[in-house]
Order: sequence, then structure tokens, then C-alpha cells
Amino acid sequence: MTPHQSTGRSRWRLAIAAAVAVLLLAVSGCSGSSLGGSDTGGEEIRIGLIVPKSGPYKAIGDDQAAGWRLALDKLGGQLGGRPVKVIEADEGDGKATALAAARKLIEQDKVLALVGGATADTVQTLYPLLNEAKVPLIGIGGRPSTVEDPTYLWSTSWLSQETGASIASHLVDRVGEGRVWVIGPDYIGGHDQINGFVDAFRKAGGQLANPSGKPTWTPWAPAPTTEFSPYLTKIKDSGAAAVYTFYAGASAVEFVKQYRQYGVKVPLYASGFLTEGAPLAALGEKARGIYTALNYSTTLDNAANRDFVRRYTSANDGRLPNIYHVCAWDAALVLDRAIAEAIAQPDAAPAPLAPAGEGSPAASVEATPSTGPDAAAGGLTSQSVTAALSRVGAIDSPRGSWQFGPKNHTPVQAYYLREVAQDGQVWVNRTVQTLTTLGS
Repeated sequence: MTPHQSTGRSRWRLAIAAAVAVLLLAVSGCSGSSLGGSDTGGEEIRIGLIVPKSGPYKAIGDDQAAGWRLALDKLGGQLGGRPVKVIEADEGDGKATALAAARKLIEQDKVLALVGGATADTVQTLYPLLNEAKVPLIGIGGRPSTVEDPTYLWSTSWLSQETGASIASHLVDRVGEGRVWVIGPDYIGGHDQINGFVDAFRKAGGQLANPSGKPTWTPWAPAPTTEFSPYLTKIKDSGAAAVYTFYAGASAVEFVKQYRQYGVKVPLYASGFLTEGAPLAALGEKARGIYTALNYSTTLDNAANRDFVRRYTSANDGRLPNIYHVCAWDAALVLDRAIAEAIAQPDAAPAPLAPAGEGSPAASVEATPSTGPDAAAGGLTSQSVTAALSRVGAIDSPRGSWQFGPKNHTPVQAYYLREVAQDGQVWVNRTVQTLTTLGS
């Protein structure tokens, strides 16, 4: 059911609810009872969906958009009981493209909230705009470590350092006295992913095989490298007991292909994005036996995941979903609940977590005229939705139940060790064990 198809039904429901409310008020007389805070306006709300429609992460953007649409279909084209108009925009390769798209969504389209962001670069770029406009972003991809005050930033995905940190102790146990070669892309998301692993690995007693004692960084700008032969030659001759890496999208595919082509025999461990979604479909047999850490696997055995996989495979010719679908799906569930909360308690306002000192992000929020309330729909505002996000509670997700941490507004969630294996004719990231629970 589309948002437009559901508008008429929604208005009839809301009209009936209004009549019931009037009757209840009449019955209560002078007793002092009140239904104040209920909202029966029924106006259409606007949500901006900003994901990569071009560039190296287009496949991820396609998956994010598909997960979002699947959730909206489950919710009957509504969020918090309101019909929704979703306005999509291209994140591109992040930074300038993403910033221009987000400005249009906020300033021209007057969206109530933003959903999206595949990379940490994009989130970092949009962060000042969110504080300026007082419009929340529900992040569904990379979340950088550089956000000081996440008042208007809530992520249903992960904190970028956590993925590597979750597998570090396990890898120390696996290699014993051996050393691990660490390699990844030279941009903020890559640094967070790799350094999250390195810091936890060293703390657990692990040692790097890299000659410098530091991770190897491969070029990201002006375009991500897809030529890994110089690095793989060194890795092959290094005597490393294992390799740990983070790549996603096209870079992930090329890294694994060349890893096999150059005959690197040591075990390959990685952040789960190396074999998630399109890369696994492209690699097939070449990905066999790669171990990764991530906060989701299609093989997780819980009711929410079984329902989610069934819905996705039914709508997509039997293809399996991935974490990008899940994070976007969860973003819709979060907004559905937050918007309902904001309707019930419209006067609540968000408070910055960090002290509002001179020059701080929190201070700039207070000093800047708000564009968020201009996106109001029948009493809803961007700020009331932001305040309600802190009250959504636990989300029954396909990855397992999680809730927002109070510090970073990222999920407190389990991370899983996964192994690429064949399930019938399909290659999957098979759940091996739960590694740990992280989030704050």
C-alpha cells in the first residue's frame, strides 16, 4: 500500500478517533480528565531519504532504500499513524554531494527528519547542518567517532570503531604468538574501522605484522584504490599469521579477488562489510572461509529475523537481505515509534548532551534560527520528534533486540562472528558465535 492509497483510510480512522475523544470529554464533565496531547490532524509528513544513488557505494544505497521501502510497506505507508511522503536524494560519494542534497531536503522540501548516510564521511559532513537546522538524521550507515554532541544524530547502524573491536580478542586467541597484518582505506570511516580493531587487539596482547607497526593505508581520494597487488605481495612475504581488513563495495570485491589471485594463504579476517550484500554475491566461492564480525547475519534464529527474511525474499525473487536492509528497516520502526511519541507528548524538547560552552555545537544549536519547526505537520516538529527518539525503548530487530545508548545515540547491540559458507546454492555469512555486546 502506498502513502497516497492510505491517506483516505487514515483520515477516516482519525476522524473516528476525534469523535471518540469528544465523547469522552463530554462524559468526563468537570472531573479534570483530559486527552490533551493527542493529535488528530492526520496531515501528511515528509521524510528525506538520502542514500548513494551513484558512486562507489551505489549498491549499498540501493539496499538501504529497499530496506526502508520494505518497512514502510509493513507499516502501511504510515509512520506514527500519519501518511508519509518520502523524498529521495543522492548521497553520491559523500561530502559536497551529500551536503547539497541534505540542504535541499531541509530548506526546500521541509522534511520532518532525514534518514540515510552510507558512509562516515557523509555523516561527518552533515553533522553541522543538523545542529544548525535542528532536524534529526536517523543514520543507517557508517557513524564516525568525531561527533561530540549527537543531539540531532541517531544511528540504527553501528559506531564505526565497534566492528573491529568486537573481533579483536577472538583473533588474539586464534593466532596465539603470531602477528596480524592490518590494511584498510585512508578515510575517516576506514580509520575508525581499522583503529577500532588495532586498539582493542593491542590491548588484548596482539601484535601487528606491518613493518612500521602501524596499519597499512590504501588511497581513497580522489577515488578508492582497486589495485592491491603491491600490498598483497608484501603481505604474502611477511610471515603474518593472519590478515585483518575493512573494505566495502567495489573495493571489497577487488581486494578479495586479488587476495586469492596472488595466492595469499593465511586466514583472512575482516569487518563484516567485506562480504556483506553485493560483494558476497559477486565473489561467491572466492569468499569461502573468510571470517568477519558484524551485527547481523541472515542465519540468526529469532522471530523478527525469520519474519524479515521471509518478507524480503518474497519481494525479491528469493534473494537474501543484509545489514544495509536491516538498518534502514529499523530506521522506519524507530521513526514510527518516535513520531507516535511526539504526537502524544508534543511539548518535549531535546537537550544537548554536551555542555553548551562558547563555540560548542550545542551553543550553535541555541543561537541559530530553527528551520525544523517549519516542517511541522499538524503539531509535529523536527524538535519534538528528536526529543521523542530518546523514548523509543527497545527495538525488536532482525539482528536481535537493541536500544539507543544514551551517550552516542547508537545501538547497544550484539556482534557476531560469521563465516562465509555455502547454504544449498546460496553463499551466506553463517553465524558462528556471539562475540560481544557493544554500544553506548
